[in-house]
Amino acid sequence: MKNRLFLFNTACILFTIILSSCHTSRHAVASRNKQPKFIDDIYMNRHEKSNKTVSGTPRHDKAPETATADKPGEEATIPDNLPTLSKKEMNSIRKKYAEMLGVKPKEIDNSTLFEFIDEWYGVAYHLGGSDRSGIDCSAFAQKLYTTVFGIDLARTAAEQYSNCKRIRHSSEANQGDLVFFHVHSRHITHVGVYLMNDYFVHASSSQGVVISNLNDEYWHKYYAGIGRVKK
Repeated sequence: MKNRLFLFNTACILFTIILSSCHTSRHAVASRNKQPKFIDDIYMNRHEKSNKTVSGTPRHDKAPETATADKPGEEATIPDNLPTLSKKEMNSIRKKYAEMLGVKPKEIDNSTLFEFIDEWYGVAYHLGGSDRSGIDCSAFAQKLYTTVFGIDLARTAAEQYSNCKRIRHSSEANQGDLVFFHVHSRHITHVGVYLMNDYFVHASSSQGVVISNLNDEYWHKYYAGIGRVKK
């Protein structure tokens, strides 16, 4: 009887030890499984970020196109290429400037010229400026000639005047001839581009790029003559 009781007690003790050991093992495995999962979550987040950025710069997003300067320290330049206009848009420009110049729309026959004027009309004046943030009279004439006529002009109004053939009267002027003025000076200080019907386009110090008339009191007072660019 005592032997049976001893065996029973021994069996109970062994069963308890085994049960305790199995529980501890399952707890340890569960803990190990939980920890790698947490580490994997961190790794996956970093991996996803690495697909999106490299040193803080988007990898798959195209960098925005911005105006760039040719050399460090120079101002960024804006391309002057004219947009492609539809026939309807061009007809609207012809009608607009025909009314301003007092002519018929069909007389606005140089579409590139008036498209250029329309792109620049109203741009502010800035002495020494040469872009849409501000431009002076000689730079405007220079840019117009390059874009519309494919001709390079000198930079200053005085130099442009020196490189022109003189036209005696405005009635002999052609579209694209240069109109010169000596405002408050004996020297050439201002230039515009002749259009037609005594009108010219220029970068005015008070109004920016605008169309004026040679018969206006102010411009008539300082009128110096018209020049035709030597080709």
